[in-house]
Amino acid sequence: MQPGSPLSDEVLRQTLDVAPDGLVVVDQAGTIVFVNPMVEQLFEYGNDELVGMSVDLLLPEDVRGLHTGRRAEYAEHPRRRSMGSGLALRGRRRSGTEFPLEISLSPLHTGDGMLVVAIVRDISERQDADEELQRAHQVLALVDDRERIARDLHDTVIQRLFAVGLSLQAALTRMAPVEPAYDRMQLAVDEIDTTIRDIRSSIFALHTRQPLTSSLRADVLAVTREAARALGFEPSVTFDGPVDTLSTDDIREQVVATLREALSNVTKHAHATTVILELAVDPERLHLCVRDNGVGLQNHDGGSGLQNMSERAGALGGSCAITSASPAGGTRVDWIIPLTSEAS
Repeated sequence: MQPGSPLSDEVLRQTLDVAPDGLVVVDQAGTIVFVNPMVEQLFEYGNDELVGMSVDLLLPEDVRGLHTGRRAEYAEHPRRRSMGSGLALRGRRRSGTEFPLEISLSPLHTGDGMLVVAIVRDISERQDADEELQRAHQVLALVDDRERIARDLHDTVIQRLFAVGLSLQAALTRMAPVEPAYDRMQLAVDEIDTTIRDIRSSIFALHTRQPLTSSLRADVLAVTREAARALGFEPSVTFDGPVDTLSTDDIREQVVATLREALSNVTKHAHATTVILELAVDPERLHLCVRDNGVGLQNHDGGSGLQNMSERAGALGGSCAITSASPAGGTRVDWIIPLTSEAS
């Protein structure tokens, strides 16, 4: 310490003790002569165990021999540098578990010979973050592919099928019903209509399930927009009450999932031309109602979609009723759950 420095030896010692990275001082033989408390924490050894230990024992067994040779190379050309640049370095704790780390080396010349100061940093959290970022990039790439496929199906394939269907229908108007080819062409038109409905259902399934936003209203509108492309028209959406006051993610997730199920059922089975969606919230309950003017209940087989909606409502202490939308047909889903605990 220089004369007049405001830092005492004790302050410098405390600085090493609270340093966020590990500090290891090693002699030319690879023996540890000093460690700070962070090294004890990282490697699960006490100070009295670490001092006098070979630094090689803090590395996995399969790299210890290689590390001995690298220490000798460093002693011949000592300089400040990162250890194992470009390599995935790992440390070995007393328990035998391993963890990723970074090591920076600096030579320290003393009257008794050269020492090596190693700064050790656990990069487990950074590595986890990098892996999570990589997974996010992969998900985004998949989202782009799925969205592109959905656009291509809607903008190209469906439009071509429409054109073929219209051509066949035009030809049918010029044919007598008794002609041999009439029934075959009518069957082809029906098959095209069925194929278009199936493709629209696939488009809805291709849309990636987006994470919840900060607003239930925005979540509902996002799912409705996804369904519009598959349905071929925009559903009508109305809100009543303080919809955006819901703060429980569990409830919001179930509402969004139920809405997806209901709209998916309409897309697959209803052959509807209108869908009306109503979401009402009051201090005591949430009521999601989805109505369509499609073929009605006779085309619903009570499959997993309807069962899932009922189970979600039941898990939250509510109910789900599937009824006819009107005497003329169609289907109505009333999904109701209590909000007493949410309101309180």
